[in-house]
Amino acid sequence: MKFTPYLGILVFLLVLIMSLTFGCQKEDNEINPPEEENPPIGSDSLSATQIMQRLKTAYQLMPEEQVAISRDSSTYAQYSLPVTRYRHGILGDQIEAGQLVVVLEGKFYDLTLEDTYVFEDIRPRLADVDLDGVLEIITIRAHLNNGAGIAIYKVIDDQLQEYASVEEIGRANRWLNPVTIADLDQNGTVEMVWIQTPHIGGILKVASFTPGTLSVLDETRLYSNHAIGERNLCLSVLTQEAEQFIFYVPTQNRDQIVGFTWSGSTLEQTSVLDQSVDFSIPLLDQATFNNSIEKEDNCIF
Repeated sequence: MKFTPYLGILVFLLVLIMSLTFGCQKEDNEINPPEEENPPIGSDSLSATQIMQRLKTAYQLMPEEQVAISRDSSTYAQYSLPVTRYRHGILGDQIEAGQLVVVLEGKFYDLTLEDTYVFEDIRPRLADVDLDGVLEIITIRAHLNNGAGIAIYKVIDDQLQEYASVEEIGRANRWLNPVTIADLDQNGTVEMVWIQTPHIGGILKVASFTPGTLSVLDETRLYSNHAIGERNLCLSVLTQEAEQFIFYVPTQNRDQIVGFTWSGSTLEQTSVLDQSVDFSIPLLDQATFNNSIEKEDNCIF
């Protein structure tokens, strides 16, 4: 019985300490609320900031750190996993990419190439090549022995898969650069235009897309949209006048800019601008083009 007063005092002190501790924690939480737990990588509630952060921290970045982002922010794409197994160096260094990373509606996908391939490119391109409302990812993919080709990827059955391709040029250290991707004749089928070997003969090619296939339909020579060692891949411009698309590229000797249309069967030259071209500057900044179209696939700098 003689310890009862002390027990009372102890109980009082314990209650007082608990009350003060709880009050301080509550006040601290009101000033600095706890950070929200990040949504899982496959969540469509990821913010743009969270997506960009994970693209930087979860993958081995390329020197350029360039990310393709669709206008509605539903699709992101980047190259990652720097490799030096293909020593071409056409873009100014001998570091190429071994992996493609895509974020679609908040979910992350990646695809790692076999050791015989690299992505010889700066940034993937985004375009709806099959007109299903979902963007595909267009890449320049090079084989160590056969040179560059075009590979188009798509998320199918919840996996990032090759969807269509253009065969490699056939010789190592040969490259190509896209010009534009659009339904140029507005017949409901997307065309893709590129210049093969822009430093050697410059073959301008146009291909039509059907599910799983890119078929070359016409070509012409002595055009270029890249200089050896340059990082500027912006040497083409797409315009629309009335109901007609016109795309422009420089000649290989860099003293003219030529406009082309696609009739559905042949490339047709529509105009020639007698103007020298600086291959280190985007073409859009070097001449006046009426009604130019800003496209995700059209300019990488």
